Parts: sequence; C-alpha cells; structure tokens
Amino acid sequence: MTTPAKRIARRLKIFGFLGFAAAGVATWLIVAPPSFDSTTTVPAPDTQMAAATVEQLAKAAAAHGVCYGWKLDGPISGATTGSNLGPGVAVGSDPVRCPKWVEVRADVTWTSSSSEAADSAYISIASAGVPAPPAGRLDRFGLTKSAFIDEPDWAVCQGALALPLLLAEDGSVPPAPVGTLAPGAAAGPPPSAGSDFWRDRWMYVSGAAVLLALAVLTIGIGWFERRHERTRTTGGKPKPPAKAAAPT
Repeated sequence: MTTPAKRIARRLKIFGFLGFAAAGVATWLIVAPPSFDSTTTVPAPDTQMAAATVEQLAKAAAAHGVCYGWKLDGPISGATTGSNLGPGVAVGSDPVRCPKWVEVRADVTWTSSSSEAADSAYISIASAGVPAPPAGRLDRFGLTKSAFIDEPDWAVCQGALALPLLLAEDGSVPPAPVGTLAPGAAAGPPPSAGSDFWRDRWMYVSGAAVLLALAVLTIGIGWFERRHERTRTTGGKPKPPAKAAAPT
C-alpha cells in the first residue's frame, strides 16, 4: 500500500535528481562550454599591467641609455609586445631612439585538456648594442619555465623588469634605479588566477561535487522514508481483539 510518506519521498527523489542533473549541466556549460579550445589562448598583459611595466622600464632606459622591452608569442589575446617606448611598441622598432636594446622573449603554448601534449614555454633574451644575459638567470627571480606557463602575461612583464638588473650585474650598465627589481628579490606575487590544474580540471571537480551532493540527498531521502515506514508499522499497528470470556 502506498502511503503519503512514500509518495512524498518518491517525488523528492525525482525532483532532486532532475534538479541536480540540471545543475550539473549548467555547471559544465559555464565552466567548460563546448568551444574551439578557448583555454589554449595565452593571455597578454592587460592595459594596467603593461602601463606599469612601461613606466618602470622608462626610468631604467633614461638612466642607462639602453631600451628594454618584452615580446610574448603564441596563441595570444591582446598586445604581444611592449617596451619603454610604450605598450605595443617593439623595443627594436626605433633604431634612432633605441640604438641599444634588450628584450625578453617568451613563446608559450597551452594545450587543451584532451591533448596528450604538455604545455610548453621557450624563454630567451635578445639584444642589440649590448651583450644579452642568459635567460636562465631569470630563474632566481622565480621566473622559471613553469612561471611563464602558468602566468605568461605576468612573467613576461617581470622578466622585462629584471633586464636592467641583469645588465648591471654584468657591468654593461650602472646599477638599476630604484623601482626595478632588487638583487635576489622575488619578482613579486603573480595574480591569483587559477593554476594549470584548475584550468584543465574544473569540469571534473564540479561534476564530482554535484554527484556528491546527489548522493547526500539520496541518503537523506532514504532515511526519511525508512523513519516514516517504521513509525507506521510500530505506532499505527492495530491492537488484537480481546478474547471472549469462557462460558461458566
């Protein structure tokens, strides 16, 4: 016999399942929408980041007589170059104002989560009129290959800010002016954007959270149904009829 408690529990199960299924689909569409691998697009420095970097590079260029800049290659969204001459202006584009220049270059490739290939980054330092320091010396500022892969926009700007210091260490220019990186200092904290782990796995983590919530709901409904069934069978059981007295 179907009781009201059973009917309520059954409806809760159906609506709960449909609700969480819809939430799961919505989460998937938001976190990992069907697209043409948009997550493989490498971000370029935004306007604020580029302007702040240009301001510091301009101070170093005025003190040293050497121009400094950056170049970011790969599937980029936004401006890929910048220098003390301005955002989007390549450091070697004006030989009159910049006969001597140094540029940090990063070629970053992000692969989709379905690809077997790993993300990659190739870092180099090019120059004209002054010796180029080895790109490997950027590592001690925290500007490793992994940093360029995880935060390419931040890393390439910090790499450009490290150039005056590297030239000063080689004796090619006077010590870097105040405002650029200090010897042995970290390159500053990167933006709090998601790491490569979250970029590739948000869809799976969200799906797992939905399934866990669905499991908790199912357990709760089952407990509710069993509790009401037990109450009905124990509290609502009719009493047996009294025996008739034996005739005397």
